[in-house]
Amino acid sequence: MLLAVRDTLAGTAPLNWSADRDISNWWGIYLGGWTQSRRLFEWRGFDYPGRQAPDNRVSELDLGSVQLTGTIPAKLGALTELRVLDLSNNQLIGQIPSELNALANLDELLLSENLLVGPIPAQLGALSNLRVLELRSNRLTNEVPLEIAELTSLVLLDVSDNQLTGTIPAELSKLSSLEVILLGENELTGQIPTELRELSRLEVLDVSGNELTGEIPPEMRALTNLRALFLSSNQLTGRIPEWLGELRRLEWLYLSDNQFTDEIPPTLGALALLMELDLENNQLSGGLPASLKTLTKLKILDLSGNQLTGEIPRQLSELAQLQYLDLEGNQLTGGVPAAFGTLTSLETLDLSDNELAGSIPPELGDLSQLEYLDLDGNQLTGGIPAAFGMLTSLETLDLSDNELTGSIPPEMGALANLEWFSLQGNKLTGAIPPELGALRKLETLDFAKNQLTGPIPTELVALVNLDWLNLGFNRLTGEIPAGLGTLPNLRVLSLEYNQLTGIVPSTLVPPHNLEILDLRANNMRGTVYSK
Repeated sequence: MLLAVRDTLAGTAPLNWSADRDISNWWGIYLGGWTQSRRLFEWRGFDYPGRQAPDNRVSELDLGSVQLTGTIPAKLGALTELRVLDLSNNQLIGQIPSELNALANLDELLLSENLLVGPIPAQLGALSNLRVLELRSNRLTNEVPLEIAELTSLVLLDVSDNQLTGTIPAELSKLSSLEVILLGENELTGQIPTELRELSRLEVLDVSGNELTGEIPPEMRALTNLRALFLSSNQLTGRIPEWLGELRRLEWLYLSDNQFTDEIPPTLGALALLMELDLENNQLSGGLPASLKTLTKLKILDLSGNQLTGEIPRQLSELAQLQYLDLEGNQLTGGVPAAFGTLTSLETLDLSDNELAGSIPPELGDLSQLEYLDLDGNQLTGGIPAAFGMLTSLETLDLSDNELTGSIPPEMGALANLEWFSLQGNKLTGAIPPELGALRKLETLDFAKNQLTGPIPTELVALVNLDWLNLGFNRLTGEIPAGLGTLPNLRVLSLEYNQLTGIVPSTLVPPHNLEILDLRANNMRGTVYSK
């Protein structure tokens, strides 16, 4: 029978199953013995009690990630002592056979990351011993069958990233052993069922990336064991409930990309174990609660894309483990807190598109782990701190569309990992530092719409990874370095509205690899090509 299964299951994948080889040496076949749940061990960190299978009977079929391209054979239903069926991360096609309902001893059914289509068979509800059901990342359709509620031993349910429709079955509340529900990235509609309050052991609830409506049900405050709540990318409305602060075990709270209104509840400051808080792209207003400073384990804080006002609380500098801080796209005023220079774990700082004023604190130069710094679209004044030259991990620096003055510090040439550098739309003066020629990883350099003077440094021809160079709308003089036209990856060269002189370099005469070349409004001789 297994040889017939091989021919259907394998497709073009080689399997070493053959009649002249002992079955104990067949790939993925395990006989008898005690089985432990690998998936639950990965989730919980300790073994769940296993169950013993009879000797010389197939207890596990572990063929995950072996490039299977066939279909799932209905004959697998004859392996009645099977405890684990893992066919995940292959390229299996067709539907899930309803005959798998005969696997009465099955603990784990792992079919994720294939190309399976059709509905989830209602017959799977007969698998009374099933503890793990993973059907993630396929192309499954129709509604979640109500018969799933008959899987009374189920601990982990993952049907995320499919094309499932309908509502979330309230009947899931009957699964008293359930600890993980992953229904995200489907096409589910309706409201979050209030009945889910009955799942007292629930630790993870992910229904993000659906089309759910309504408010967060107040009954969910009963889920006191919840560690992760993912409700992002739906159409949820109302206020963010204050009672969320009562879920003291929460470590991950994602409510982004909904239609939540009103203020951020100060009670969220009571979530002492919280590591990630994402409220981006809602309609939240009011100020940032100072109580957030008590979230000392917080690593990610994203409040971008709202209507928040007031100043940035300097108390956020007490979040010593913070790695990602995004307040972009609000209406925040005041200055950039100098105390942020103490956030030495910070890797991303995005304060762009607000109404921040004042100078840029040089203390930000102490953020040695910083990879992304975006302050564009504010009203910042003063100069660029020379201390930024110490941000040697920096990959993106965007200070564009402010009111910065002074010159570009030559210390910026020390940012060896920089890939994106934009200062456009300020009031910067002086020359472009030749030291920038050392930024060999640079892909985008945009200094347009300033008051820069002097020549284009010939050192820039060493920027072999440069894709975009925009120096337009300045007061640059001298000739265009001929080597710019030979940069192998350059697609855009904009030098318009300067005071450049000399002859247009032959390297900029077609044919060349540039998609955009703009040399308008200069004082050069020869034919000026712009496209």
